Amino acid sequence: MIFSVGFLFLVAILEVKGDCLGGNCQKISLDVYQDAVQDSEFVCHVFHNSVTLNPIQCYMKCIQDCRCLSLNYKENNDQKYCELNEGNHFTNKSSLKHSPGSRYYILRRDYSTKVMEKSLLCLLIKVKTCDSLGVYFF
Repeated sequence: MIFSVGFLFLVAILEVKGDCLGGNCQKISLDVYQDAVQDSEFVCHVFHNSVTLNPIQCYMKCIQDCRCLSLNYKENNDQKYCELNEGNHFTNKSSLKHSPGSRYYILRRDYSTKVMEKSLLCLLIKVKTCDSLGVYFF
Protein backbone atom coordinates (compact mmCIF):
# COMPACT_ATOMS: atom_id res chain seq x y z
CA MET A 1 0.00 0.00 0.00
CA ILE A 2 2.80 2.43 0.87
CA PHE A 3 4.53 1.65 -2.46
CA SER A 4 1.38 2.37 -4.48
CA VAL A 5 0.78 5.68 -2.67
CA GLY A 6 4.40 6.67 -3.30
CA PHE A 7 4.08 5.67 -6.97
CA LEU A 8 0.95 7.78 -7.39
CA PHE A 9 2.68 10.73 -5.75
CA LEU A 10 5.61 10.48 -8.16
CA VAL A 11 3.40 10.39 -11.25
CA ALA A 12 0.70 12.75 -10.03
CA ILE A 13 1.86 15.45 -12.41
CA LEU A 14 2.91 14.14 -15.80
CA GLU A 15 4.47 16.21 -18.51
CA VAL A 16 5.74 15.14 -21.91
CA LYS A 17 7.68 17.46 -24.16
CA GLY A 18 7.90 16.98 -27.90
CA ASP A 19 10.96 17.27 -30.11
CA CYS A 20 11.89 20.94 -30.23
CA LEU A 21 14.93 20.56 -32.47
CA GLY A 22 12.84 21.03 -35.63
CA GLY A 23 11.30 24.18 -34.21
CA ASN A 24 7.89 22.73 -33.33
CA CYS A 25 7.28 21.87 -29.70
CA GLN A 26 4.42 20.24 -27.87
CA LYS A 27 4.00 20.07 -24.10
CA ILE A 28 1.33 17.73 -22.73
CA SER A 29 0.52 17.74 -19.03
CA LEU A 30 -1.96 16.15 -16.67
CA ASP A 31 -2.30 16.63 -12.93
CA VAL A 32 -4.32 13.62 -11.74
CA TYR A 33 -5.58 15.60 -8.76
CA GLN A 34 -6.14 19.11 -10.10
CA ASP A 35 -7.32 18.13 -13.62
CA ALA A 36 -9.88 15.54 -12.43
CA VAL A 37 -13.61 16.09 -12.04
CA GLN A 38 -14.98 13.38 -9.74
CA ASP A 39 -18.27 11.61 -10.56
CA SER A 40 -18.37 13.12 -14.04
CA GLU A 41 -17.80 11.94 -17.59
CA PHE A 42 -17.66 13.56 -21.00
CA VAL A 43 -20.27 11.88 -23.23
CA CYS A 44 -20.88 11.59 -27.00
CA HIS A 45 -17.27 12.30 -28.00
CA VAL A 46 -15.53 8.98 -27.21
CA PHE A 47 -13.36 7.60 -30.01
CA HIS A 48 -11.50 4.83 -28.12
CA ASN A 49 -12.39 2.42 -25.26
CA SER A 50 -10.03 0.10 -23.40
CA VAL A 51 -9.46 -1.57 -20.05
CA THR A 52 -6.55 -0.12 -18.06
CA LEU A 53 -5.17 -0.56 -14.56
CA ASN A 54 -5.13 3.14 -13.64
CA PRO A 55 -5.69 6.67 -14.98
CA ILE A 56 -1.98 7.00 -15.81
CA GLN A 57 -2.21 4.19 -18.39
CA CYS A 58 -5.25 5.90 -19.85
CA TYR A 59 -3.29 9.16 -20.04
CA MET A 60 -0.43 7.39 -21.83
CA LYS A 61 -2.89 6.17 -24.50
CA CYS A 62 -4.32 9.67 -24.81
CA ILE A 63 -1.01 11.44 -25.47
CA GLN A 64 -0.28 9.06 -28.36
CA ASP A 65 -3.27 10.34 -30.35
CA CYS A 66 -3.56 14.02 -31.19
CA ARG A 67 -7.36 13.79 -31.34
CA CYS A 68 -7.46 13.14 -27.59
CA LEU A 69 -8.41 16.28 -25.68
CA SER A 70 -9.77 14.63 -22.52
CA LEU A 71 -10.38 11.23 -21.00
CA ASN A 72 -12.90 9.42 -18.82
CA TYR A 73 -11.77 6.84 -16.30
CA LYS A 74 -14.50 4.57 -14.91
CA GLU A 75 -14.39 2.01 -12.14
CA ASN A 76 -17.27 -0.47 -12.18
CA ASN A 77 -17.33 -3.77 -10.24
CA ASP A 78 -13.55 -4.31 -10.28
CA GLN A 79 -13.36 -3.30 -13.96
CA LYS A 80 -11.47 -0.13 -14.87
CA TYR A 81 -12.31 1.48 -18.18
CA CYS A 82 -10.51 4.14 -20.17
CA GLU A 83 -12.32 6.32 -22.71
CA LEU A 84 -10.51 8.81 -24.92
CA ASN A 85 -12.49 11.86 -26.02
CA GLU A 86 -12.05 14.07 -29.06
CA GLY A 87 -13.51 17.02 -27.19
CA ASN A 88 -13.55 18.55 -23.73
CA HIS A 89 -15.76 20.69 -21.52
CA PHE A 90 -14.35 23.83 -23.17
CA THR A 91 -15.52 22.71 -26.63
CA ASN A 92 -18.83 21.15 -25.50
CA LYS A 93 -19.90 22.23 -22.00
CA SER A 94 -23.23 20.34 -22.21
CA SER A 95 -21.45 17.00 -22.79
CA LEU A 96 -20.02 16.91 -19.26
CA LYS A 97 -22.49 14.77 -17.27
CA HIS A 98 -22.80 13.51 -13.70
CA SER A 99 -21.75 9.84 -13.54
CA PRO A 100 -21.03 8.19 -10.16
CA GLY A 101 -17.76 6.22 -10.17
CA SER A 102 -16.35 8.08 -13.17
CA ARG A 103 -13.60 10.67 -13.34
CA TYR A 104 -13.18 13.15 -16.17
CA TYR A 105 -9.67 14.46 -16.90
CA ILE A 106 -8.81 17.42 -19.08
CA LEU A 107 -5.60 17.05 -21.04
CA ARG A 108 -3.57 20.20 -21.53
CA ARG A 109 -1.71 20.35 -24.86
CA ASP A 110 0.45 23.41 -25.42
CA TYR A 111 2.00 23.99 -28.83
CA SER A 112 4.76 26.39 -29.67
CA THR A 113 6.91 27.10 -32.67
CA LYS A 114 10.43 28.42 -32.56
CA VAL A 115 10.77 31.10 -35.19
CA MET A 116 14.07 31.95 -36.80
CA GLU A 117 13.94 35.61 -37.80
CA LYS A 118 15.73 36.33 -41.08
CA SER A 119 14.54 39.91 -41.22
CA LEU A 120 12.09 42.01 -39.25
CA LEU A 121 9.54 41.79 -42.09
CA CYS A 122 9.70 38.08 -42.91
CA LEU A 123 8.65 35.36 -40.44
CA LEU A 124 7.61 31.83 -41.31
CA ILE A 125 5.49 29.86 -38.85
CA LYS A 126 4.44 26.26 -39.45
CA VAL A 127 1.10 25.12 -38.04
CA LYS A 128 0.83 21.60 -36.71
CA THR A 129 -2.52 19.93 -37.34
CA CYS A 130 -4.08 16.56 -36.69
CA ASP A 131 -5.77 14.34 -39.30
CA SER A 132 -8.81 12.14 -38.67
CA LEU A 133 -6.61 9.14 -37.81
CA GLY A 134 -4.78 10.94 -35.05
CA VAL A 135 -1.57 11.57 -36.99
CA TYR A 136 0.19 14.93 -36.89
CA PHE A 137 1.28 16.70 -40.06
CA PHE A 138 2.51 20.17 -41.05
